[in-house]
Amino acid sequence: MPPRRPSTMAVWRDGLRGLPEATDGTVRILAGDFNTTLDHAEMRDVLESGYIDAAAHLGRGLTGTWPVGGPLPRAAIDHVLVDERVAVVELEILDVPGTTHRALMTRLTLPGGRV
Repeated sequence: MPPRRPSTMAVWRDGLRGLPEATDGTVRILAGDFNTTLDHAEMRDVLESGYIDAAAHLGRGLTGTWPVGGPLPRAAIDHVLVDERVAVVELEILDVPGTTHRALMTRLTLPGGRV
């Protein structure tokens, strides 16, 4: 739910607050349209629970992913979040026909060396 108007803020905030913390021992990868930049306090709380933003980790955290082809400047609202045990190896940000979002193709190394 995008936080575009006061009536959607609670649903957006609850969605982010409902994400699992990265500190419970389970290796987690969260990916998708979070409708938030890294500047939002709610997203900072998610990251502080033990996640790393793959794009930011590789110095590309400000690369816009939405909207494609629109009049607005692009904002980085699509993310791949990994817990701190996962190594971010590579990231490509790609245009995808038929959508207003860009895709994040990420190569990761899981604990134990699995790619």
